Amino acid sequence: MSEHDEPEGYDGEVTVVMDGEPPRTAGAVLGARFDPLAGSVVWSGRLRLAVPPRTRLEVTTPHGTGAAEATEADPWGNTRITGVGRPPFPVELLDGAAEV
Repeated sequence: MSEHDEPEGYDGEVTVVMDGEPPRTAGAVLGARFDPLAGSVVWSGRLRLAVPPRTRLEVTTPHGTGAAEATEADPWGNTRITGVGRPPFPVELLDGAAEV
């Protein structure tokens, strides 16, 4: 296994903003990993919030904001999302390796 196999992520409260709606708070579990085929870091996760598929939204954590799209709902009312661009949480691959 390489150092890039372990996902980095965030588990906690987020603020979700969708076009034309007031901001909402929800729990989220988000992860990021290096995708060698894409040649970049990709991120995705689940929101504890019902959002229609293909809805574009902004997800804000205490670390930042990222653009995402809702992809599908699960049987428990959560929504799976896929992030576009830099994730809204720290990712060592993007922020530089920690000093040892």
